[in-house]
Amino acid sequence: MARICLNPSLLETLTDKVVVLTGGATGIGRSTVQQLCKNGANVVFGDVVEGPSLELEAELGSSAQFVKCDSSSYSDQLHLFKTAFNKYQRVDIVVVNAGICIHRDIFDPTADITEEPSMKEIDINLVGSIFSARIGMHYLRQGGGGDLVLVSSIAGWKECGGLVTYTASKHGVVGIMRGLHLTATPENIRVNVICPWMTRTRLVLGIEKGWYERDLPVNEPEDVARSILICATANRGLNGRTHQGARLPFAGKMIHVAGGESYEIEDEIKNLEPFWLGAENSRVLGKGQAYLASEGTSWDTTKSH
Repeated sequence: MARICLNPSLLETLTDKVVVLTGGATGIGRSTVQQLCKNGANVVFGDVVEGPSLELEAELGSSAQFVKCDSSSYSDQLHLFKTAFNKYQRVDIVVVNAGICIHRDIFDPTADITEEPSMKEIDINLVGSIFSARIGMHYLRQGGGGDLVLVSSIAGWKECGGLVTYTASKHGVVGIMRGLHLTATPENIRVNVICPWMTRTRLVLGIEKGWYERDLPVNEPEDVARSILICATANRGLNGRTHQGARLPFAGKMIHVAGGESYEIEDEIKNLEPFWLGAENSRVLGKGQAYLASEGTSWDTTKSH
């Protein structure tokens, strides 16, 4: 595990960059929009909540534009990205942040089994993220590459009782990074994922009293936003300059954010694989992975040799 500390000098690389962000009205998304604009970026952000979004747009002036967007709607997301591209003729950074949590346990034994449960968490958190990544990749390619930053959760890699659908959706967001970054990197597109622990937003109202009583670590939205900016700028420094603790190329990384600090954990998961999987299993798995990543190999039977 590597603690990553922001190198403030890299924030200048955000000047005039064009960012598309989903879920920008409140919380982590709002703070990210503010920090991006503060450092010279132009941000086009989507959300379904109009009031706070319009207030944010007015606060930040010409550097921010709000587009009403339901992230679970492919056509809405197409419109969001097209608006940004038509205005600036490029997209440099994509932040996939939109997400919800429904605090009703559909596996509760007292729940009515005849009532079909809501799958909104899957639709917004996972399907919406896939839509954002797909459309975002299209526009990043047109500019010769860029950064795709996904926002998952501690529930994206750690068990979390009582939130099965949410946990499944956030595991899926980590899966987008793991499924995409190997093919994106050769296109000069860096894909990384943020996994915040307890963050002071409206999503944690039910647990925060007991959390604070136990003096457990807490993130502010600004802390998670800083982690997003780390991912968006880590590869943009000249002559290998990056953030303290970051290993280049900064792609395929998973950032755990706890107590306001950022820690990269994906590299260590890979490094320790021979210990938790077994040396021989790890060796054979590596051989298989190398084949799957080799030129000419494809899951698509119309392309495979």
